[in-house]
Amino acid sequence: MNFINNQSYFVAPKSVVLRKEPKSNSEALNHLIYGDWMRFLGEENNGWAKIHSRGNYGWIPKNAVQEERILEINFVDIGIGDGCHIVTPEDEIIIIDAGQTDNMARFINWRYNIRNRDVVGVDGVTSNDPNTKPPMEIDHVVISHPDKDHYYGLKYLFDNKKLTFKNVYHNGILERPKDLANQDLGLKYYSSEDLGGYATSNNKKFLWDTVNTNVEMHNLIKRYKTSTKDYLETLKALVSNNPNVKFTTLSINDKFFANFDDSNPLKIEVLGPVTEKVSYDGKNKQCLIRLKDEGKTKNGHSVIFKLQLDKLKVFLGGDLNTQSEDYLLKYYTETKKEVSELEHEMTELLSKGKNINADEEQELLECQAEINTIITKGRKFFQVDIAKACHHGSHHFSETFLRCLNSIASVISSGDGDSYAHPRPDALGAFGKYGRGERPLIFSTEIGRSTNEFTYVKEYIKEILAFDEAIKNAPTEREKNEIQKEMEKRKDSNVATYGMITVRTNGDKTYLMQKLEKPRKKSEKWDIHELRFNNNTEQFEYVEKLH
Repeated sequence: MNFINNQSYFVAPKSVVLRKEPKSNSEALNHLIYGDWMRFLGEENNGWAKIHSRGNYGWIPKNAVQEERILEINFVDIGIGDGCHIVTPEDEIIIIDAGQTDNMARFINWRYNIRNRDVVGVDGVTSNDPNTKPPMEIDHVVISHPDKDHYYGLKYLFDNKKLTFKNVYHNGILERPKDLANQDLGLKYYSSEDLGGYATSNNKKFLWDTVNTNVEMHNLIKRYKTSTKDYLETLKALVSNNPNVKFTTLSINDKFFANFDDSNPLKIEVLGPVTEKVSYDGKNKQCLIRLKDEGKTKNGHSVIFKLQLDKLKVFLGGDLNTQSEDYLLKYYTETKKEVSELEHEMTELLSKGKNINADEEQELLECQAEINTIITKGRKFFQVDIAKACHHGSHHFSETFLRCLNSIASVISSGDGDSYAHPRPDALGAFGKYGRGERPLIFSTEIGRSTNEFTYVKEYIKEILAFDEAIKNAPTEREKNEIQKEMEKRKDSNVATYGMITVRTNGDKTYLMQKLEKPRKKSEKWDIHELRFNNNTEQFEYVEKLH
């Protein structure tokens, strides 16, 4: 490979140590991992290349460099909720949810050095200033469903005028203020969440008032100029800075997400939400079925993705619950009975132990056979290698659905201070029990750090206090602003450092990595787990560590 000065390249092996001098016993500056970006600085020396990466300037072996960008999936530690940042091999950015705090915004600030980006009209920057840039463009934002712990963190991104957004995708459900004067008397309304009116079809209720077009969403945002609904306020912040943003409602009718179809090396299938055709008042519409209550309906109809790059498959499922998993499995496996009922029946029969009679034993065998059929059919659609655990490790899940996923690795996004004790002990046990292989992997953003944000180590607290003192003592407003900026950058890097789980893959070579809370040394900062494809079994396997 011929190196070109100032060109971008990427780390080729599982990991490599960036060194101060071009020799293997030189001082370690940083621990780089597979797929990390680097810029070649024009110097080569005895098989080494000088580069810039992760804020450091140093040397790595030339054979540790590749030209190809890989797929990167970052499960950001956003505290309570979900937040996923994806960089595709074609360098497109996808953000799926962002929790309810500013952690995702801090991660994006750190990752793309947004605080140092000079954009005309922002922070006093004018067209006469040197080195100005346009706002950085985020290609795709997905709001899996309108729960605050998934969407509200996006407001911190949407408010940032150094960023611009082209496409926002959602599941069609929009909380809105009650409009009693314009309510359709033929529809059923529920007061708890104000999702709109429901139509009845075949003795089932379907949410009629979903938002299905870009124009419809823009009109609704304009219509409710003031609102106590946080979701609407978040979308208003988006439109205020991005008036031409395009809204797209996702469902199984789309089959694929955006341009990630069969013609793209990275394929992203839309597995949910599932809609049904409903007729009401002379109109036909694809609608979402009501799942027990408003909360279950919002969560259960999360946007569901299955990503596939070459051999690797990844599942991203929002906040699915027992009701929605029943519904999905009935749809995809074409069974009549809900799997949670079958599971309950089987548990009741098994509890009889030696007192079970012949008829009950036959009933048990039939239940087991029916569940096994569902699993066999379900795996054709849902089996993956890595799965983002639904609903933060809640106890609202189906064991059969987990068996359909049959993943080697489960990633749980949860945070300190929630009132639900996520991840739940029974969920953790089930992820291990129904995971693939002898040693299924369970990762958690919360377990990845020992305490709340900004309290990992005493040294960090001292740093922040020192910044505060420096701001108080700064003689000019300009110096105060500069110190404030440096402090915010330090906080940004802290969010990005601890808890986040990153997946790096080219579709064959695959690693799941998490930064060590306390690095062993500068050359050992990451805990790395490898998945390797077995051509004989035609599936990925976990490569166990030997130490």
